[in-house]
Amino acid sequence: MTAQPTALVVGSGPAGLMAATVLAEGGAAVVLCEKQKAMGRKLLIAGGSGLNISSALPLPDFLRSFEGPEIDWHKLFGKFSVRDWLEFLANLGLKTFKGTSDRYFVEELKATNLVKRWLALLQRRQVQFKTECEVVALRREIDSTYVVQLASGEELRVSAVVFALGGASWLPQGASADWQKMLAAAGIQQVPFASANCGFSVDWKPEFLSEVGRQPLKNIELQTRKGSRKGDLMITDYGIEGTPVYAVGETGIGFLDLKSDLTAAAIAARLGSAAENLAPLRRAVKVLKLDAVRSALLFHHAPAGVLASTESIAAAIKKFPLLLKEARPLTEAISSRGGIALIEVDENFMLKKMPGVFVAGEMLDWHAPTGGFLIQACVSQGYVAAHAALSFCQHPSI
Repeated sequence: MTAQPTALVVGSGPAGLMAATVLAEGGAAVVLCEKQKAMGRKLLIAGGSGLNISSALPLPDFLRSFEGPEIDWHKLFGKFSVRDWLEFLANLGLKTFKGTSDRYFVEELKATNLVKRWLALLQRRQVQFKTECEVVALRREIDSTYVVQLASGEELRVSAVVFALGGASWLPQGASADWQKMLAAAGIQQVPFASANCGFSVDWKPEFLSEVGRQPLKNIELQTRKGSRKGDLMITDYGIEGTPVYAVGETGIGFLDLKSDLTAAAIAARLGSAAENLAPLRRAVKVLKLDAVRSALLFHHAPAGVLASTESIAAAIKKFPLLLKEARPLTEAISSRGGIALIEVDENFMLKKMPGVFVAGEMLDWHAPTGGFLIQACVSQGYVAAHAALSFCQHPSI
Protein backbone atom coordinates (compact mmCIF):
# COMPACT_ATOMS: atom_id res chain seq x y z
CA MET A 1 0.00 0.00 0.00
CA THR A 2 1.39 3.40 -0.95
CA ALA A 3 2.17 6.34 1.33
CA GLN A 4 -1.04 7.66 2.75
CA PRO A 5 -2.76 10.73 1.32
CA THR A 6 -5.54 12.06 3.51
CA ALA A 7 -8.04 12.70 0.71
CA LEU A 8 -8.82 11.24 -2.67
CA VAL A 9 -10.80 13.11 -5.34
CA VAL A 10 -12.00 11.01 -8.27
CA GLY A 11 -12.83 12.92 -11.44
CA SER A 12 -11.35 16.12 -12.86
CA GLY A 13 -14.45 17.91 -14.08
CA PRO A 14 -15.49 21.19 -12.44
CA ALA A 15 -16.81 19.51 -9.27
CA GLY A 16 -13.66 17.42 -8.85
CA LEU A 17 -11.25 20.28 -9.50
CA MET A 18 -13.07 22.49 -6.99
CA ALA A 19 -13.11 19.71 -4.39
CA ALA A 20 -9.36 19.13 -4.83
CA THR A 21 -8.75 22.87 -4.50
CA VAL A 22 -10.72 23.22 -1.26
CA LEU A 23 -9.15 20.12 0.28
CA ALA A 24 -5.60 21.15 -0.60
CA GLU A 25 -6.08 24.72 0.61
CA GLY A 26 -7.55 23.29 3.82
CA GLY A 27 -4.31 21.43 4.51
CA ALA A 28 -5.16 17.95 3.25
CA ALA A 29 -2.74 15.88 1.23
CA VAL A 30 -4.74 15.22 -1.93
CA VAL A 31 -4.59 12.69 -4.75
CA LEU A 32 -6.67 13.59 -7.82
CA CYS A 33 -7.60 10.58 -9.96
CA GLU A 34 -8.77 10.82 -13.58
CA LYS A 35 -9.77 7.89 -15.77
CA GLN A 36 -8.79 9.66 -19.00
CA LYS A 37 -5.26 10.41 -20.22
CA ALA A 38 -5.53 14.10 -19.33
CA MET A 39 -7.14 16.21 -16.64
CA GLY A 40 -10.10 18.50 -17.25
CA ARG A 41 -11.46 16.77 -20.35
CA LYS A 42 -15.12 17.54 -19.51
CA LEU A 43 -14.40 21.25 -19.19
CA LEU A 44 -12.44 21.27 -22.42
CA ILE A 45 -15.32 19.61 -24.26
CA ALA A 46 -17.86 22.00 -22.71
CA GLY A 47 -15.74 24.94 -23.81
CA GLY A 48 -15.53 23.82 -27.40
CA SER A 49 -18.33 26.15 -28.51
CA GLY A 50 -18.17 28.94 -25.93
CA LEU A 51 -17.80 28.24 -22.23
CA ASN A 52 -20.86 29.33 -20.21
CA ILE A 53 -19.56 29.47 -16.65
CA SER A 54 -22.65 30.74 -14.82
CA SER A 55 -25.87 32.70 -15.10
CA ALA A 56 -26.64 36.34 -14.35
CA LEU A 57 -30.37 35.78 -13.79
CA PRO A 58 -31.95 37.35 -10.69
CA LEU A 59 -31.73 34.93 -7.76
CA PRO A 60 -35.40 33.78 -7.78
CA ASP A 61 -35.23 32.96 -11.51
CA PHE A 62 -31.79 31.40 -11.07
CA LEU A 63 -32.99 29.08 -8.29
CA ARG A 64 -36.07 28.03 -10.28
CA SER A 65 -33.77 26.70 -12.99
CA PHE A 66 -32.67 23.74 -10.87
CA GLU A 67 -34.54 20.46 -10.42
CA GLY A 68 -33.82 18.28 -7.42
CA PRO A 69 -36.13 19.20 -4.52
CA GLU A 70 -34.08 17.38 -1.89
CA ILE A 71 -31.24 19.88 -2.43
CA ASP A 72 -31.56 23.23 -0.66
CA TRP A 73 -30.37 25.24 -3.66
CA HIS A 74 -30.63 28.57 -1.87
CA LYS A 75 -28.40 27.30 0.93
CA LEU A 76 -25.97 25.68 -1.50
CA PHE A 77 -25.41 28.88 -3.46
CA GLY A 78 -25.19 30.81 -0.21
CA LYS A 79 -22.08 28.78 0.58
CA PHE A 80 -20.50 29.16 -2.86
CA SER A 81 -22.31 31.71 -4.99
CA VAL A 82 -22.08 32.95 -8.55
CA ARG A 83 -19.99 35.85 -7.28
CA ASP A 84 -17.67 33.47 -5.40
CA TRP A 85 -17.14 31.51 -8.60
CA LEU A 86 -16.43 34.61 -10.66
CA GLU A 87 -13.95 35.81 -8.02
CA PHE A 88 -12.25 32.41 -8.06
CA LEU A 89 -11.81 32.67 -11.82
CA ALA A 90 -10.50 36.22 -11.47
CA ASN A 91 -7.91 34.95 -8.97
CA LEU A 92 -6.80 32.46 -11.62
CA GLY A 93 -6.15 35.46 -13.85
CA LEU A 94 -9.16 34.89 -16.09
CA LYS A 95 -11.40 37.69 -17.33
CA THR A 96 -15.13 37.06 -17.55
CA PHE A 97 -18.04 38.95 -19.08
CA LYS A 98 -21.83 38.87 -19.08
CA GLY A 99 -23.40 38.19 -22.46
CA THR A 100 -26.68 39.55 -23.75
CA SER A 101 -28.37 36.26 -22.83
CA ASP A 102 -27.66 36.75 -19.10
CA ARG A 103 -24.87 34.20 -19.21
CA TYR A 104 -21.34 34.62 -17.93
CA PHE A 105 -18.44 33.58 -20.15
CA VAL A 106 -14.68 33.47 -19.85
CA GLU A 107 -13.30 36.13 -22.15
CA GLU A 108 -11.58 33.72 -24.53
CA LEU A 109 -14.78 31.64 -24.90
CA LYS A 110 -12.99 28.34 -24.37
CA ALA A 111 -11.68 26.35 -21.44
CA THR A 112 -8.03 25.88 -22.39
CA ASN A 113 -6.57 28.54 -20.10
CA LEU A 114 -9.08 27.80 -17.35
CA VAL A 115 -7.98 24.17 -17.15
CA LYS A 116 -4.28 25.04 -17.53
CA ARG A 117 -4.31 27.64 -14.75
CA TRP A 118 -6.50 25.58 -12.44
CA LEU A 119 -4.21 22.57 -12.73
CA ALA A 120 -1.19 24.80 -12.13
CA LEU A 121 -2.85 26.06 -8.93
CA LEU A 122 -3.39 22.47 -7.77
CA GLN A 123 0.23 21.62 -8.52
CA ARG A 124 1.37 24.56 -6.40
CA ARG A 125 -0.82 23.16 -3.62
CA GLN A 126 1.04 19.83 -3.93
CA VAL A 127 -1.96 17.88 -5.27
CA GLN A 128 -0.80 14.57 -6.76
CA PHE A 129 -2.25 13.80 -10.18
CA LYS A 130 -3.00 10.26 -11.34
CA THR A 131 -4.29 9.89 -14.90
CA GLU A 132 -5.59 6.69 -16.50
CA CYS A 133 -6.58 5.89 -12.95
CA GLU A 134 -9.85 4.16 -12.10
CA VAL A 135 -11.28 3.27 -8.70
CA VAL A 136 -12.75 -0.24 -8.71
CA ALA A 137 -13.48 -0.86 -5.02
CA LEU A 138 -13.27 0.67 -1.57
CA ARG A 139 -13.73 -0.66 1.92
CA ARG A 140 -13.95 1.00 5.30
CA GLU A 141 -11.42 -0.02 7.93
CA ILE A 142 -11.91 -0.30 11.68
CA ASP A 143 -10.19 3.06 12.17
CA SER A 144 -12.81 4.68 9.84
CA THR A 145 -10.34 5.27 7.01
CA TYR A 146 -10.95 3.82 3.55
CA VAL A 147 -8.80 1.51 1.49
CA VAL A 148 -9.33 2.41 -2.16
CA GLN A 149 -8.39 -0.13 -4.80
CA LEU A 150 -7.39 1.13 -8.24
CA ALA A 151 -7.70 -0.80 -11.49
CA SER A 152 -3.89 -0.90 -11.65
CA GLY A 153 -3.85 -2.97 -8.47
CA GLU A 154 -2.53 -0.11 -6.36
CA GLU A 155 -4.26 0.59 -3.06
CA LEU A 156 -4.56 3.92 -1.25
CA ARG A 157 -5.57 4.48 2.36
CA VAL A 158 -7.47 7.74 2.76
CA SER A 159 -9.53 9.55 5.37
CA ALA A 160 -12.05 10.97 2.87
CA VAL A 161 -13.13 10.39 -0.72
CA VAL A 162 -14.93 12.80 -3.04
CA PHE A 163 -16.39 11.19 -6.15
CA ALA A 164 -17.10 13.65 -8.97
CA LEU A 165 -17.53 11.27 -11.87
CA GLY A 166 -20.12 13.03 -14.01
CA GLY A 167 -23.34 11.73 -15.50
CA ALA A 168 -23.97 9.32 -18.33
CA SER A 169 -24.21 11.50 -21.45
CA TRP A 170 -20.76 10.30 -22.53
CA LEU A 171 -21.54 6.56 -22.18
CA PRO A 172 -22.24 4.23 -25.11
CA GLN A 173 -25.95 3.55 -25.52
CA GLY A 174 -27.16 1.04 -22.93
CA ALA A 175 -23.90 0.97 -20.98
CA SER A 176 -23.51 1.59 -17.24
CA ALA A 177 -20.72 3.48 -15.53
CA ASP A 178 -18.44 1.30 -13.42
CA TRP A 179 -19.01 3.47 -10.36
CA GLN A 180 -22.74 2.66 -10.56
CA LYS A 181 -21.99 -1.02 -10.01
CA MET A 182 -19.53 -0.30 -7.20
CA LEU A 183 -21.96 1.92 -5.29
CA ALA A 184 -24.95 -0.32 -5.99
CA ALA A 185 -23.02 -3.14 -4.31
CA ALA A 186 -22.78 -0.89 -1.25
CA GLY A 187 -26.56 -0.47 -1.23
CA ILE A 188 -26.63 3.05 -2.67
CA GLN A 189 -29.97 3.65 -4.40
CA GLN A 190 -29.76 5.03 -7.93
CA VAL A 191 -32.19 6.47 -10.47
CA PRO A 192 -31.76 5.23 -14.06
CA PHE A 193 -30.00 7.73 -16.30
CA ALA A 194 -31.94 9.47 -19.07
CA SER A 195 -31.19 12.17 -21.63
CA ALA A 196 -31.30 15.82 -20.58
CA ASN A 197 -30.46 19.03 -22.42
CA CYS A 198 -31.04 17.20 -25.66
CA GLY A 199 -32.94 17.53 -28.90
CA PHE A 200 -36.27 15.92 -29.71
CA SER A 201 -37.41 14.02 -32.75
CA VAL A 202 -39.99 15.62 -35.06
CA ASP A 203 -41.57 14.02 -38.12
CA TRP A 204 -40.55 16.62 -40.69
CA LYS A 205 -41.90 16.27 -44.19
CA PRO A 206 -39.14 15.56 -46.72
CA GLU A 207 -40.23 18.59 -48.74
CA PHE A 208 -39.70 20.84 -45.72
CA LEU A 209 -36.24 19.47 -45.01
CA SER A 210 -35.15 19.72 -48.63
CA GLU A 211 -36.27 23.35 -48.67
CA VAL A 212 -34.74 24.58 -45.40
CA GLY A 213 -31.81 22.21 -44.88
CA ARG A 214 -30.10 22.61 -41.52
CA GLN A 215 -31.08 26.18 -40.64
CA PRO A 216 -32.14 27.91 -37.43
CA LEU A 217 -35.49 29.23 -36.37
CA LYS A 218 -34.20 32.39 -34.72
CA ASN A 219 -35.79 34.26 -31.84
CA ILE A 220 -38.76 32.00 -31.22
CA GLU A 221 -40.41 30.91 -27.99
CA LEU A 222 -41.19 27.27 -27.25
CA GLN A 223 -43.95 26.49 -24.77
CA THR A 224 -44.70 23.07 -23.26
CA ARG A 225 -46.24 21.87 -20.02
CA LYS A 226 -42.82 22.41 -18.44
CA GLY A 227 -42.85 26.13 -19.19
CA SER A 228 -41.58 28.39 -21.94
CA ARG A 229 -38.18 29.52 -23.19
CA LYS A 230 -37.06 31.97 -25.85
CA GLY A 231 -34.08 31.46 -28.11
CA ASP A 232 -33.03 29.80 -31.36
CA LEU A 233 -33.94 26.31 -32.54
CA MET A 234 -31.89 24.41 -35.09
CA ILE A 235 -33.79 22.32 -37.64
CA THR A 236 -32.14 18.92 -38.04
CA ASP A 237 -32.91 15.85 -40.11
CA TYR A 238 -34.37 14.16 -37.03
CA GLY A 239 -36.05 17.11 -35.31
CA ILE A 240 -34.91 20.15 -33.32
CA GLU A 241 -31.98 21.17 -31.14
CA GLY A 242 -31.28 24.35 -29.19
CA THR A 243 -31.69 26.09 -25.84
CA PRO A 244 -35.52 26.31 -25.85
CA VAL A 245 -36.01 22.58 -26.33
CA TYR A 246 -33.17 21.76 -23.93
CA ALA A 247 -34.90 23.81 -21.26
CA VAL A 248 -38.57 22.85 -21.65
CA GLY A 249 -38.71 20.01 -24.18
CA GLU A 250 -40.88 17.01 -23.35
CA THR A 251 -42.74 14.38 -25.33
CA GLY A 252 -46.07 15.67 -26.61
CA ILE A 253 -47.46 18.77 -28.26
CA GLY A 254 -45.45 21.94 -27.86
CA PHE A 255 -46.21 25.37 -29.29
CA LEU A 256 -43.91 27.77 -31.11
CA ASP A 257 -44.35 31.51 -31.01
CA LEU A 258 -42.86 32.40 -34.38
CA LYS A 259 -43.08 36.14 -33.76
CA SER A 260 -42.32 36.53 -30.07
CA ASP A 261 -41.58 40.24 -30.55
CA LEU A 262 -45.18 40.96 -31.66
CA THR A 263 -48.47 40.47 -29.86
CA ALA A 264 -51.32 38.57 -31.51
CA ALA A 265 -53.24 41.85 -31.83
CA ALA A 266 -50.30 43.55 -33.55
CA ILE A 267 -49.95 40.68 -36.02
CA ALA A 268 -53.67 40.71 -36.83
CA ALA A 269 -53.62 44.50 -37.28
CA ARG A 270 -50.68 44.40 -39.66
CA LEU A 271 -52.19 41.62 -41.75
CA GLY A 272 -55.56 43.35 -41.83
CA SER A 273 -54.14 46.70 -42.97
CA ALA A 274 -52.15 45.33 -45.92
CA ALA A 275 -53.43 46.78 -49.21
CA GLU A 276 -52.10 44.14 -51.61
CA ASN A 277 -54.54 41.50 -52.81
CA LEU A 278 -52.32 38.51 -51.95
CA ALA A 279 -53.03 34.98 -50.83
CA PRO A 280 -53.08 34.82 -46.99
CA LEU A 281 -49.69 33.11 -46.60
CA ARG A 282 -47.97 35.37 -49.14
CA ARG A 283 -49.46 38.38 -47.37
CA ALA A 284 -48.15 37.14 -43.99
CA VAL A 285 -44.69 36.48 -45.41
CA LYS A 286 -44.47 39.95 -46.95
CA VAL A 287 -46.08 42.04 -44.22
CA LEU A 288 -44.47 40.28 -41.26
CA LYS A 289 -41.14 39.76 -43.05
CA LEU A 290 -41.13 36.03 -42.32
CA ASP A 291 -37.85 34.35 -43.18
CA ALA A 292 -37.54 31.26 -45.35
CA VAL A 293 -37.63 28.80 -42.44
CA ARG A 294 -40.81 30.27 -40.92
CA SER A 295 -42.45 30.45 -44.35
CA ALA A 296 -41.60 26.83 -45.12
CA LEU A 297 -42.77 25.70 -41.69
CA LEU A 298 -46.14 27.34 -42.18
CA PHE A 299 -46.50 26.07 -45.75
CA HIS A 300 -45.56 22.44 -45.07
CA HIS A 301 -46.63 21.88 -41.46
CA ALA A 302 -49.50 24.21 -40.60
CA PRO A 303 -52.62 22.25 -39.55
CA ALA A 304 -55.29 21.75 -42.17
CA GLY A 305 -57.25 24.88 -42.99
CA VAL A 306 -54.88 27.32 -41.28
CA LEU A 307 -53.59 28.83 -44.53
CA ALA A 308 -57.09 29.71 -45.71
CA SER A 309 -57.28 33.05 -43.89
CA THR A 310 -55.03 35.71 -42.41
CA GLU A 311 -56.86 35.35 -39.10
CA SER A 312 -55.98 31.66 -38.73
CA ILE A 313 -52.42 32.29 -39.93
CA ALA A 314 -52.04 35.03 -37.30
CA ALA A 315 -53.19 32.60 -34.61
CA ALA A 316 -50.83 29.88 -35.87
CA ILE A 317 -47.85 32.24 -35.91
CA LYS A 318 -48.35 32.90 -32.19
CA LYS A 319 -49.16 29.30 -31.28
CA PHE A 320 -47.82 26.89 -33.88
CA PRO A 321 -48.37 23.27 -32.77
CA LEU A 322 -45.38 20.96 -32.98
CA LEU A 323 -45.40 17.32 -31.92
CA LEU A 324 -42.21 16.46 -30.04
CA LYS A 325 -41.68 12.73 -30.16
CA GLU A 326 -38.95 11.00 -28.16
CA ALA A 327 -35.92 12.71 -26.63
CA ARG A 328 -32.66 12.02 -28.42
CA PRO A 329 -30.51 9.24 -26.91
CA LEU A 330 -27.97 9.68 -24.13
CA THR A 331 -25.10 9.46 -26.60
CA GLU A 332 -26.29 12.76 -28.12
CA ALA A 333 -27.33 14.53 -24.91
CA ILE A 334 -25.40 17.41 -23.36
CA SER A 335 -26.17 16.12 -19.87
CA SER A 336 -28.21 13.45 -18.14
CA ARG A 337 -30.91 13.01 -15.54
CA GLY A 338 -30.68 10.31 -12.93
CA GLY A 339 -27.79 8.93 -10.91
CA ILE A 340 -27.43 8.60 -7.16
CA ALA A 341 -30.77 9.21 -5.46
CA LEU A 342 -30.67 12.41 -3.42
CA ILE A 343 -32.12 10.63 -0.38
CA GLU A 344 -28.76 8.83 -0.15
CA VAL A 345 -26.80 12.01 0.68
CA ASP A 346 -26.89 14.54 3.48
CA GLU A 347 -26.84 18.33 3.04
CA ASN A 348 -23.07 18.21 2.48
CA PHE A 349 -23.38 15.53 -0.23
CA MET A 350 -21.95 12.78 1.99
CA LEU A 351 -23.31 9.29 1.43
CA LYS A 352 -25.27 8.48 4.59
CA LYS A 353 -24.32 4.81 4.37
CA MET A 354 -20.61 5.58 3.84
CA PRO A 355 -19.36 8.27 6.26
CA GLY A 356 -16.39 10.09 4.77
CA VAL A 357 -17.43 9.39 1.17
CA PHE A 358 -18.89 12.32 -0.73
CA VAL A 359 -20.42 12.64 -4.20
CA ALA A 360 -20.79 15.83 -6.22
CA GLY A 361 -21.82 16.99 -9.67
CA GLU A 362 -23.79 15.21 -12.35
CA MET A 363 -23.50 11.74 -10.84
CA LEU A 364 -26.32 12.90 -8.53
CA ASP A 365 -29.99 12.94 -9.54
CA TRP A 366 -30.53 16.66 -10.15
CA HIS A 367 -30.87 18.64 -13.34
CA ALA A 368 -30.42 22.13 -14.77
CA PRO A 369 -30.54 23.62 -18.27
CA THR A 370 -27.52 24.72 -20.25
CA GLY A 371 -26.38 28.30 -19.96
CA GLY A 372 -23.93 28.10 -17.03
CA PHE A 373 -26.33 26.47 -14.55
CA LEU A 374 -24.70 23.04 -14.74
CA ILE A 375 -21.14 24.19 -14.16
CA GLN A 376 -22.18 26.56 -11.35
CA ALA A 377 -24.00 23.78 -9.51
CA CYS A 378 -21.05 21.42 -9.97
CA VAL A 379 -18.43 23.80 -8.55
CA SER A 380 -20.75 24.76 -5.68
CA GLN A 381 -21.38 21.10 -4.81
CA GLY A 382 -17.68 20.30 -5.05
CA TYR A 383 -16.91 23.21 -2.72
CA VAL A 384 -19.48 22.16 -0.09
CA ALA A 385 -18.57 18.46 -0.23
CA ALA A 386 -14.86 19.18 0.14
CA HIS A 387 -15.36 21.50 3.11
CA ALA A 388 -17.26 18.74 4.88
CA ALA A 389 -14.62 16.18 3.86
CA LEU A 390 -11.91 18.29 5.52
CA SER A 391 -13.27 17.37 8.95
CA PHE A 392 -12.60 13.70 8.20
CA CYS A 393 -9.06 14.51 7.09
CA GLN A 394 -8.39 16.47 10.27
CA HIS A 395 -10.20 14.02 12.55
CA PRO A 396 -10.16 10.59 10.83
CA SER A 397 -12.02 8.88 13.65
CA ILE A 398 -15.02 11.25 13.47
